[in-house]
Amino acid sequence: MTGFAARGHSLRVVRTAIEVTVLLAGWLLGGTVGVGTVVYAACIGPLAHIFVPLFSRAAPAPPAPQPNESGDSLRPSVVKSGFHSAGTRHDSSDR
Repeated sequence: MTGFAARGHSLRVVRTAIEVTVLLAGWLLGGTVGVGTVVYAACIGPLAHIFVPLFSRAAPAPPAPQPNESGDSLRPSVVKSGFHSAGTRHDSSDR
């Protein structure tokens, strides 16, 4: 539902279409369709369109990088001290 909405489709239309499709599939498989089922299928789309954005929260920001113990760079001290993966070679400007 939210994947379709993220691609520009209305959340109201997408959710209602999903519920009506499920309602129709259930009825075609021999299930009973009551008044409450029809009301739910018709109303959940507009309600989701209102309440999903209302209760959504923004993703938290990633933590800011902290300077190393000498305070001169944000690069990890492990890289500065020369501990690199085996087979990698770094010149003196990397330190």
